[in-house]
Amino acid sequence: MRNKIIFILAVFSSIAFTVKAQLDTSKTGCSNIACHGNLTNQEVVHHAVKKGCDNCHQSTGTQHPLKDVKGFKLVLDVPALCYKCHDENNTMKNVHPPVQKGNCLECHTPHSSPENNLLKKNPPADLCKQCHQLESASKRVKHEPVTKGECVKCHDPHQSDNSKLLNLESPALCLKCHKKQSEEIKMANVHPPFQNNCLNCHSHHSSTENKLLDLQPQSLCIYCHDDMQKKIDKATLVHGAVTDKKSCLNCHSPHASEQKKFLIADPDVLCLNCHDKTIVVGTRKIGNIKQIIQKSKDVHGAIDKVGCIGCHDPHASSNPFLLTKSFPAGSYAQANKESFGLCFSCHKSELLEKQTTTVTNFRNGDKNLHFVHVNGEKGRSCVICHNPHGSMNDNLINDKAPFGSWEMPLKYVPTENGGSCAPGCHTERKYDRVNSVLKDK
Repeated sequence: MRNKIIFILAVFSSIAFTVKAQLDTSKTGCSNIACHGNLTNQEVVHHAVKKGCDNCHQSTGTQHPLKDVKGFKLVLDVPALCYKCHDENNTMKNVHPPVQKGNCLECHTPHSSPENNLLKKNPPADLCKQCHQLESASKRVKHEPVTKGECVKCHDPHQSDNSKLLNLESPALCLKCHKKQSEEIKMANVHPPFQNNCLNCHSHHSSTENKLLDLQPQSLCIYCHDDMQKKIDKATLVHGAVTDKKSCLNCHSPHASEQKKFLIADPDVLCLNCHDKTIVVGTRKIGNIKQIIQKSKDVHGAIDKVGCIGCHDPHASSNPFLLTKSFPAGSYAQANKESFGLCFSCHKSELLEKQTTTVTNFRNGDKNLHFVHVNGEKGRSCVICHNPHGSMNDNLINDKAPFGSWEMPLKYVPTENGGSCAPGCHTERKYDRVNSVLKDK
C-alpha cells in the first residue's frame, strides 16, 4: 500500500511539472525552455524573436523535440526570410558580396548578440577583417575611423551607388566629419583637387605623412605644379618659405581661401608675418621689414600699389633678394637699363641721362645728379642712398648708407630748392635746382 501511494504521488508530481512547463512555454516562447535559452540571453535580441518563434520557424509535422530530427524549419530561405521585415539590400549599383550571395548570417546572428545590429563581432572592423586584410591601414598615421574600427562611418556594409560601398562620394563624405573644411569649401577660391575629391591628395586609411597626405607637402604640390619645380631648379635663390617646415603650406591653403592664389592671408600681411624680425641667411642679413615700414614717414609707393610681390618673387629667382627683375647685388653697377631693370619698370630710364629739367628734382640746374652718382665704372646702386622699403626722410633717403661693413652717415638736409649731404665719401655738397650751385662748403 505504501509503495502504491508513493507511485501515485510521483505521477501527480510529473503531471504538475509538465503543466508548469507548458504554461511557461505558451507564455514566453520556446526560448524559455532550457534547451533554447542560450539563443536569447544576449543583450541585443532580434525583434522577430521577441514577437515569437513562429515568425521565422514553422513545424515540419514531426514530434519536437526528437533526437536527430528537426521538428521545425524556416518559413522562407535566407535572405528572403530577412526581407520579410528588412528592406532588400541588393538593389543598388554596388552590393557587398555576402549580401549579393544572400549570406546575411555571415555577419549577423539571427537570435541575439552582445553587439549592436546583431553583429557577430565588435568593433565592426573585427568583422570586416575576416575578409578584408587592409595593407593600406598599416602605416604610421592612421585615419581616426580606422583606429577606432569604425569602417561603417565611411562604408555601407550592404550596398551603395558609390564606389567602394562609400556612404557618400568625396568630398561630401569627408565633410561630414571635417567641419573646418566644410566651411572652406564655401569660400571664394576653392582648390580644384579639394573640390573634386579629397583622395587626390590624401590617403583614406593610413599614410607615412602627417594629415594622411600621399606625399610630403612640396612633392605633392609639385606633382601638379611642375612648372614651379622647373622654376625652382633654374633659380639661383629659393625663398626659404618654399623649403622650410610646411613648405608650400606656409603661405597657401591646400583647400580654399578668400584670397587669390589660395593664400592664407592678405599677401602683404602674410609676408610681414615672417619679416617682422631680422633674418640671417648665411652671410646675408635681411632687416626687420615690418618695423621699417611701420616707423617710416615715407613708404615706397610700390608697396602700397602692388605690394611685396610687385618687386619680389615669392618662390624663386635668379636675381638678388628674390627680385622679379634685374638689380645689382652689390654697391656698384653699370649705369644702364639692364642693370636696374626692376627700378625702371616704374621709374623713367631718363634718370640715367646727363641733363634734365623734368625727370628728377635731384639736379643742380639741369645737371642730373642721379647721372653723377650712377655713371662710371663704380656707379652707385640705388640702395646706397635710398631705402627700397621706407625711410624717415622724403624720397626714401637713408640716414645711413651700407658701405661694406660700415654704415656710412649721409647727413642729408633738404632745402626748398635742393639740399645738401655730407657722407663719408665726400665733403658736404649742396645743390640747387634754380641757382645751379654745387660746391664744397
